[in-house]
Amino acid sequence: MIRFQRLFAATLGVATSLALSPGMLVPSVEASSEPLMAQADAMDSPCVKLQEVTTGETEVRKRIENRVVARNNWHTDFLVPNSPEFDYYVALVTVENTGPYHLDINLRLPQGGSEPAFTGRADVEAGTTYVIPFQSPTGRHPAVVNARLGGVNGNFYSISVAACESEN
Repeated sequence: MIRFQRLFAATLGVATSLALSPGMLVPSVEASSEPLMAQADAMDSPCVKLQEVTTGETEVRKRIENRVVARNNWHTDFLVPNSPEFDYYVALVTVENTGPYHLDINLRLPQGGSEPAFTGRADVEAGTTYVIPFQSPTGRHPAVVNARLGGVNGNFYSISVAACESEN
């Protein structure tokens, strides 16, 4: 089974491009009762929890809705503070249902436009948290991190995003 983080590592060479500590790219870990962002606090680098634009929450639980007539609800946007300029970002996704999921992460830029930061498709196991580090391919500072996570209609997941600075 391909996991999001394995696909990401194979595609972009995470360990070298982001210079992450070995513990940062966590293979899947069992979900705990601890909120996702509390798990992010345990990371070595200084990270800031990003707030979702409509709720202001740092962790959002969603149900996948594939609508025939109207648009789907797969998009979740997180606001990025203007400063400091972050070196990389980490998405934490916990799925509640086993099945196929697809995740696209795009960075929306303050001057308009967007750039893709991550794309992955995988069959994932319920109750597993996936840690997905990513960065801007152009080095530009985004205003919004857009996560588009889809899959089987009715499946639930929780998602959060942190913006991080590398320790120098």
